[in-house]
Amino acid sequence: MPFIDIFSMLNTFLLFTAVFLSVGILEVQIPFLSSTPPPEDPKDAREFKVTVDVAKDKIELATSYSMPPTQEQKFEFPNTKEGLDQLHTKVIQIRKDTPDTDKLNLFSEDDVLWESLSAVMDSVMLRTEKDKDIVFPLAKDALEGKEKDPKAREKAENLAKVYVYPKVIMGSVMLK
Repeated sequence: MPFIDIFSMLNTFLLFTAVFLSVGILEVQIPFLSSTPPPEDPKDAREFKVTVDVAKDKIELATSYSMPPTQEQKFEFPNTKEGLDQLHTKVIQIRKDTPDTDKLNLFSEDDVLWESLSAVMDSVMLRTEKDKDIVFPLAKDALEGKEKDPKAREKAENLAKVYVYPKVIMGSVMLK
């Protein structure tokens, strides 16, 4: 009788300890030798960044490079119709000066109304009648891998005719 009790207790401890044991698998990639040069790291490339910060009463446009010298510039505009026109003119000028950049980061404060944010997005993104004749060259990454595909090139060219910055990335998203 006592042996049965001992074995039942041992089974319990055996089951508890089995839960804590696990088999782990590690994937290891072994480097291989090659005579080809390593691919260029895109993180090493100097990239031009355009950011727009929208507050309730002002809009701040900032430009800089990702690597030194950063050459950071900041411009402030009131969050009014006249300020949006000034912002649009400045964005057109920046896009003309740096044709390889077709991406813009847009940040917004919590208290900015959607109508105001939408107006800023239209101002930095869309072309107007007065600047429809300006030709922006296609950015390098817009053509990447599409040199031989005429339809993809035509699509990229059409986007360049409609948008000042076809890629607008909205930041400062926080879910509560």
